[in-house]
Amino acid sequence: MGIPIHPPRFDSDLLKPFYEGLAAGELRLTFSTTTGEPVWYPPEIVPGDPAAQLEWRKVSPVGTVYSFTTITRSLLPGDHKAEVPFTVVLFCSDDAPHARVPGLFVGDGQAACGMRARLSPVQAGDHIVAGFAPVE
Repeated sequence: MGIPIHPPRFDSDLLKPFYEGLAAGELRLTFSTTTGEPVWYPPEIVPGDPAAQLEWRKVSPVGTVYSFTTITRSLLPGDHKAEVPFTVVLFCSDDAPHARVPGLFVGDGQAACGMRARLSPVQAGDHIVAGFAPVE
């Protein structure tokens, strides 16, 4: 399997704590300080509660694969043929089962819905991306 080497865009600092967590081997998500519920993907304004504040929290690196797809042809600009195929999963941490975090499927075997997985950050060029490996 390949690894897509396309750096994340930081138009704002909104997601920097997520990537800093990956670099530290942690999965960090945003939670509403009002309700205590996870809010993922972190918006600038929380829908339905514009006054809500978000805080970053470390969550369990173990969880379940919610869904997956295998990319066989890159749609990124430039030559990315060496980076395909790769599988993208939507991962749900045990601490935040309704927050679905996208990442690469890494390790042996095939991804499957309901599969138990663990965070396994991946070096992709000069940046780190979320990777999830099967729990054995």
